[in-house]
Amino acid sequence: MKTTGRLIDMGKNCAAMNMAIDEAILIAQNDQANPTLRFYNWTKPAFSFGYFQDISSEVDVEACHSKGIELVKRMTGGGTVVHGWDLTYTLILPRKPGENPVSETYKLIGKGLVRAFQKLDIPAECYNAKYGSNTTSENICLTNPAENDVMCNNKKIAGVSVRRNRNGIMFQGYISLDIPPEHILKHVSKNPKAQQMLSEKSSAINTDGRSISKKALIKAICETNDVGHTFKKGKLTLAEMAQSETLANTKYSTPAWDFL
Repeated sequence: MKTTGRLIDMGKNCAAMNMAIDEAILIAQNDQANPTLRFYNWTKPAFSFGYFQDISSEVDVEACHSKGIELVKRMTGGGTVVHGWDLTYTLILPRKPGENPVSETYKLIGKGLVRAFQKLDIPAECYNAKYGSNTTSENICLTNPAENDVMCNNKKIAGVSVRRNRNGIMFQGYISLDIPPEHILKHVSKNPKAQQMLSEKSSAINTDGRSISKKALIKAICETNDVGHTFKKGKLTLAEMAQSETLANTKYSTPAWDFL
């Protein structure tokens, strides 16, 4: 039997606040279980980095700042994600006895996205590593599909990363809606070969004459979701809002978090 959680469709926030909101929702699960599916946008172009990445070694930090590109480290793993031309979402689930293994939820997320894309006439399938590796040595999400990521014409268009702790389980995902402009992509890596590879391997939903809106994509995803919960429109609690402000100011906007 499915339980009911929140669907939060938010507007734009800075990179630090977007990460802070996710953590605030995760923390809140420890006091009151409230499965949450959140969609959100970015006020500026941004690169988010996996927890184990060293941002300073990956990109030219000064060049990114001069171009107005925000840099932020995620709680979750994975590689660099370019934001501003994607649909970004976070699924946060409370811990419970008998919960699905993380790998199973990964699979359910991927299959649900494939069904959503197919409803919109977007050819898609889940990546299966058994049929050969499509990964590269570069730590850039769009060039490194993992099991159950979503592919379109053999190129990755959606990925997800995870963090699990005593508070809950958080899946941070992105869907490549439009291809970022070249003047943004060239800053994703210091390595010229990686920049070239990203230009060659990047793909997005809105290619080949398609023009899918974020609103239509969110609707399709909500209709095909199969992670064991239904989601109804909701909003952040006052406690989550306050916690988000604190985390944005004391953690996600600080060099101690982002660059160490």
